[in-house]
Amino acid sequence: MDDADLAQELEQAIIQASLVSRQKSPKSPDGMCIWCEDQPVVPDTAFCSADCGVDYNKHVREMKQRGVSSSSRDSGDED
Repeated sequence: MDDADLAQELEQAIIQASLVSRQKSPKSPDGMCIWCEDQPVVPDTAFCSADCGVDYNKHVREMKQRGVSSSSRDSGDED
């Protein structure tokens, strides 16, 4: 086995590790946009538009920065 073969094996291992560790895309459980919740989704997505996808991903990033679970859009206290 020469250096090229070793490099190719290493490259494949890195690709495989990246694919395994990537996050799953969100799915809509009912066919409605998971962000605005009042429009049907575009096929093979969880959003009705690119704008909703951008807004959702921005919200998720902000919640991660705050250390808050992103499962709920509510940021206020519940009584």
